[in-house]
Amino acid sequence: MKNLFTLLLFVVTTFVYGQNIAFDFAFIKAEDIGAYDQNLKLKFQKMNQNYIDDGQIYGWHVWKVINGAQTPFTHLAVSIYDLDKMDEDYQGKKWTEVFPDFAQNELQDWGKKNAENRKIIFETQMVNVADVLKKGVTEYPDIAVMNFMKVKDGKYKSYEDAEKSFTKSISKTDAREGWSFAKRIDRMGTDLSWTHFTVDWYEKYSDFLKEGAKPSYDADTVYDNISKLRDLKDRVVLKKFIFLNK
Repeated sequence: MKNLFTLLLFVVTTFVYGQNIAFDFAFIKAEDIGAYDQNLKLKFQKMNQNYIDDGQIYGWHVWKVINGAQTPFTHLAVSIYDLDKMDEDYQGKKWTEVFPDFAQNELQDWGKKNAENRKIIFETQMVNVADVLKKGVTEYPDIAVMNFMKVKDGKYKSYEDAEKSFTKSISKTDAREGWSFAKRIDRMGTDLSWTHFTVDWYEKYSDFLKEGAKPSYDADTVYDNISKLRDLKDRVVLKKFIFLNK
């Protein structure tokens, strides 16, 4: 099951795992990105693999922001879990059990330094709404272009229906390898900066840039109608860094 249709960032079709799959998104800012990358690879990857082996999560994915000096986060960590299991009692392994070569004080010192180096600036829970992959694509590629959307005037269903109808398939000539659509489930309100996101999947970062470099054109009627239902608030490009699945 290594080549599951999963989210990056983050989105997975619910029929793969069941009907109540959700995603915990942690947006993280690291001061020393290299040091944090090492911690992710050497420590957090092993811990999350234990959670997967124990059946507590279905996957753990980490994405890194590309060319995002203006972006308030440097990494995005995604945990995939079952809503039906989230209230179960679970006693995971202690850090000293997972890393027996380290004394407890060494791990505590490492944890303190890691906490000083990175900050979780935002966290939210999501569910998948739709996924479309180009024919022949069996797993999501390395580049995720994440578009943050905010629904207007509470038109949640109208917007979701319109967005899904806008991308029913990905043609062979499309530079994208796929498209995904998700919504937040933890919070609502007029003060939220975004309520949904879409992801355009690309094989290479240059494929995304080449699309933007093409001659400009005016939006068609279909896109105009979607724009009446939501605002595009921001766009962030991410690259796959760690991709663990059950």
